[in-house]
Amino acid sequence: MTRIALQRCDRFVGRTMNWMYDHLLALPRYRPLVLTDSLENRSEFPELEAWPWNQETLARRAWRRVGGRRPFPLDLSRLRGRDPALLHSHFGWVAAGDHDLRQALGVPWVVGFYGADVHELPARPEWLDRYERVFAEAACVLPLGPHMARRLEELGCPAEKVIVHNLGVDVGALAYSPRTRDPGQPLRILYAGTFREKKGVPDLIEALHLLHADGVPVHLDLVGDATPKPGDAEIKVEILAGIERWGLEGIVTRHPFLPFGELVELGRRCHVLATPSVTAASGDSEGTVFIIQQMMATGMPVVATRHADIPYTFGAMGEHLVPERDPEALAGALRRYVDDPEALEDDGRRFRVHAEETLDINVSAASLARIYDRVVEGVSPVTDGGAAIATPA
Repeated sequence: MTRIALQRCDRFVGRTMNWMYDHLLALPRYRPLVLTDSLENRSEFPELEAWPWNQETLARRAWRRVGGRRPFPLDLSRLRGRDPALLHSHFGWVAAGDHDLRQALGVPWVVGFYGADVHELPARPEWLDRYERVFAEAACVLPLGPHMARRLEELGCPAEKVIVHNLGVDVGALAYSPRTRDPGQPLRILYAGTFREKKGVPDLIEALHLLHADGVPVHLDLVGDATPKPGDAEIKVEILAGIERWGLEGIVTRHPFLPFGELVELGRRCHVLATPSVTAASGDSEGTVFIIQQMMATGMPVVATRHADIPYTFGAMGEHLVPERDPEALAGALRRYVDDPEALEDDGRRFRVHAEETLDINVSAASLARIYDRVVEGVSPVTDGGAAIATPA
């Protein structure tokens, strides 16, 4: 019998979160049922069952006055009718609000962490208190890589609950497209993501300026924008000011956030992905940056920084990493593909093989199913044979 695995998140499917949809779609033996605060882009991602959660109604507002954060009785009854086997909360800030739901359901609890929830929020003491309860009650906690795992342990999560879990990418759905560049054609660089300090886009704009000033033919496709998160608007101003200050308007094409299929097609027309991530002043850092895995799988070379768990994703391809906040090193790594055009196809082929061998979403999803099996059975996924299901931190 297929078991129900409840999946809690705040947005499904957010424009930059297609990785979650893909991962859950590949999950064997369990049927995901997503409970989300905001249903988004469902016509693009229609195949998983998803319910709106924490919706504002008069009845729910009245219930909160007497029931606090406990689930609304009708919602809880509806969930119990599906007989869920477990609850998986995605992002620390979601998990912190899911405690009462988990208690009401009485099911094992898995919590996934992804970046800012580990590196930025804990700077505020109230989040340490909230996480203490999450760490105490969760059956296991899933960071994306060893760097994040160490940080969770520093925050007080017991090491025996921490399992590094790489989400992987649907390599089979991303056709291999060797990148080639004709003589005289500009090197087309792709950036795709939020305009946020940890993304390091101002460093990429400066690297572009250094290349352009040196007569190197380059063009940047800049995909993304600021969000309402504090600080994003200021970073956007800095990015646009750099483009104007250095006269780069003619070699930068701006794009809004794109549907994933359109982003992949744009990526196929570009030569190299740049991901210049940095540690923000607030402590905010990346997880593993999923666009890296996705573009690797298409055969696209990637230039990125030695930041957070990006080196874990790169593995043996680590020679393509440069230091954080070093536009000159970033420019040098990009220039290599102009000076040595054959490196585009050679490196792209190596990245594709790397994705096939280490980032296969089906392997990752099968690992998650084994984690679920063990927590449902009441067996520790780490201390009792955990090496057979995932890479322990």
